[in-house]
Parts: sequence; structure tokens; C-alpha cells
Amino acid sequence: MYLGIDVSKKTIDCCLISDGFFFERRFENGQSGFKRLKDWLTEHGATEKLHCCCEATGKYYEALADCLAESYTMSVENPRKIKGFATAVLLRSKTDKQDAKLIAQYCKAVSPEPWRKPTPEQTRLKELTQYLGRLKRQKASEQTKKQTAPDYLATYLQSTIDHLAAQIKSVQKLIQDFYRQNPEYRQQREQLKTIDGVGDNAADSLLSVLSRNQRFQSAGQFVAYLGLDPKIRQSGTSVNGRSGISKVGNTQLRTALFIPAMHAYRSETFKTFTSRLKANGKRPKQIIVALMRKLAIIAYHLIKTGKDFERERYAG
Repeated sequence: MYLGIDVSKKTIDCCLISDGFFFERRFENGQSGFKRLKDWLTEHGATEKLHCCCEATGKYYEALADCLAESYTMSVENPRKIKGFATAVLLRSKTDKQDAKLIAQYCKAVSPEPWRKPTPEQTRLKELTQYLGRLKRQKASEQTKKQTAPDYLATYLQSTIDHLAAQIKSVQKLIQDFYRQNPEYRQQREQLKTIDGVGDNAADSLLSVLSRNQRFQSAGQFVAYLGLDPKIRQSGTSVNGRSGISKVGNTQLRTALFIPAMHAYRSETFKTFTSRLKANGKRPKQIIVALMRKLAIIAYHLIKTGKDFERERYAG
């Protein structure tokens, strides 16, 4: 049995697949609605083997996922993955909204990994890291505007830039405080920074989703989460081959890995690896993406094993 859930702020639309039939129902997005949902599932013979799935939509799904994970297998997926699935199997266009039935079909076809609730520490680091990234992007945008702005606006733009710089400094201090209060995370951060080219920004972004309490059972799952897994190009029912990466995962983490990958490419940190790709006709952009994937895999293994980076071990 498979349950697809379309979550909104006030309601949850549910579609249950059981013995080839579809059963649909709407409930309130709250504890009373969750109880009625569980009662409805019991009426349909649901057991602990039921696989439930919803999209990660802000924070609206969290209480629901917590509740269902107590009794069933619960998966929380990136909406772009489900949209990609729908397009690949010709269920709908790229712009159509995902609904509960589609999510249930996705759950049945893909069997996504079970969801594990982030620890409070992971949530805090993720929120701080994401906010710092937004501030930096805003500051860069204002600096670009200032370069072409007339004199009568330059002063105001500079004031905004100064304000953003002060906020960036404050958030960076909060991140440093976080590591002082969480020595295990501080140790993991230092392990990641032993990788050539990985600095504070990349290490913080990686640790916001990757820790020793890992929700990823393999490096391949982590790579897919980042959207660095190969994309399958399809036409109808035939597969024409791989082209590029899926890009259905975490955009911020991919961005954080780009600079370390550029450093690895220019410094020839993985010379054997990059030489082989060049010999196979890969362009620089493709090689950098491959290096991003390689760095993600290395990061996964360092956190899993608790060991520092060894260039010779990962050279090939």
C-alpha cells in the first residue's frame, strides 16, 4: 500500500493505492486531522508496511511526517524529483501541480528512502547557513547595483551594503558560537576542511545535511540528494542516454561545492582522475561537475569514517 499526500498550510489531500485501487480523502493539517487520517488508513487495512510520501513544502509537512513516521514508513521528497518523475513517465507537463495521486504513484514506482527527522543541531546549522548565503547574495547584488548607480543613489546603496555586511558578521559569529557549543560538529567541520579547497562555507553547507547521524545510507544517495547524479534523457518509452546531471536536489549545496571543485581542477588535486576525463573527451565544465560529485562522495566517507582526507587514497 502507498499513500501520497499533497500538503498545504491548512489541509492535506491524501491518495491511497491499495490493491490497484485509488482512494482519496482530504483532512485538516493538524493533530485532529492526523488522527482521522490514521483511522481512515486503518479502515482500509493499512499496516506498518504502508509507505507514505509527501513533498518538502516549507514547514507544513513536519508535524505530519512526525506523526506518520511513528506507525509507517515515511518519505519526504524534493518536489522537483516528483515533477521530474511525472514528466519522465508522461503523466503531466513540467508546469502542472503535483497532486496526491501523482505522489502516491511516485512512491510506488520509486520507493524513496525513509525520512529521518533532522536533529535540532542540524536544523539550527542549516538555517544559519542558508540565511548567511542569502545575506551574501543580497550584498553582492547591491554592490553590482552600486557600480552603475548615479551619485544620488550611491550613498543609499552603500548604506545597505554596510548594513548587510554587519548582518553577515553577526550571523558568522552565531555559526562560530554553534561550533563552540557542539564540539562533535566542530570536529566534523575540521575533517571536511582537510579536503583541498574546502573552506568554512562548503564545510558548513555540507554539515547542515551530513553528520554522523546520517540519513543517507550510501554515498550515491547523498549525491542524488545534491542533484549531482546523472540525468537520464528519455523520449517516450526509450532511453536515449545520460546527459548532464539531474539538478533536482539541493541547489545551495551544489553552489557551495563549485568553488572547491574549481580549486581542485586548477590545482590538479585529482590529476589522475581529471586526466582520464580529458582523455575521454570531457569538456572543462563536465570535469568540474564530476569533481563536485567526487568531493561530495569524499565528504560522505570522511564523516562516516571519522577520518581526514588523504589525497593519495582518492587520487583516481
